[in-house]
Amino acid sequence: MNPSPVSAPRKNTRLNRTELLRIIRFGSVGAAGTILNTLLVWFLLSFGYNHLGWHPADHKVVTGAATLSWVIVCGINYLLNAFWTFHHWPPHWRQALHYYSVALFSFSIQILILNLLVYLIVTERPLETALLNGVAVATGALINYLAASLWVFAPHRHPLRRHQP
Repeated sequence: MNPSPVSAPRKNTRLNRTELLRIIRFGSVGAAGTILNTLLVWFLLSFGYNHLGWHPADHKVVTGAATLSWVIVCGINYLLNAFWTFHHWPPHWRQALHYYSVALFSFSIQILILNLLVYLIVTERPLETALLNGVAVATGALINYLAASLWVFAPHRHPLRRHQP
């Protein structure tokens, strides 16, 4: 039986609303992760600046602080996205491997942008560098979302998940 013209837009509206909610949840996790990442980089750079003599514009220092922060925040974001954004719980090690592959690609873009920003905008304080890191983290969000929704958490990748009508 063919659906009536009235029911077709309703189905599309539901799919759009579902995807919109997923984007909002992913964005919320990403925003919280970006803030946490920025705070961690700021803390590491401040500690290094005040106690170890690190300069906040040193590319090795910036890259090291950003990498450590990424490792911590990436794990937290993976768990939050698996549970809350995509409802793929419990997560599977293969799914985690895919997520980290996508996140590593986004991270490589983040590091390139961060080092370019630090090169173009010479910073003198850890907070300035941490804010540049926040900008760099935010740039990879779209790539990360698309890859996560199309590859990592795609419905066909999680055989135990029940599909909602």
